[in-house]
Amino acid sequence: MTATIALVAWVVNIVVGLVLLARVLRARRQVPPLAWYHFATAVIGLGFWIAFMAAGSALLAWTGFAVLTLHNTLGDTMLVRGWRKRNPDARGIVYFRAVMSLLKRPLPLAHAWIAPVAWFPALAAAIISS
Repeated sequence: MTATIALVAWVVNIVVGLVLLARVLRARRQVPPLAWYHFATAVIGLGFWIAFMAAGSALLAWTGFAVLTLHNTLGDTMLVRGWRKRNPDARGIVYFRAVMSLLKRPLPLAHAWIAPVAWFPALAAAIISS
């Protein structure tokens, strides 16, 4: 069950991410390389996760989870870099402020909130599979 929850959240979040990517492309803004790595790790990790669900291999579960963790780290890095670019003189707890800035942007907020909905069940499924 936890593997399925992770799968559904993962797919939903990829769709939301694609909508965000399409908005950037439609605005003819340059997509930073980090965003492409973020997208690639989402798809690669999903591939490992689907393979895990089909085969039941703990190695595939942990590999998918590791790629998902890298993926989330890249997303957090993009969030903080973008916030710092818009607020170059700001001091303090930058990650917290960057997250709070999402309250004004519903789609990126949803994208950020769905990430742990995939991550925690994926962790649980990887542990259970071991």
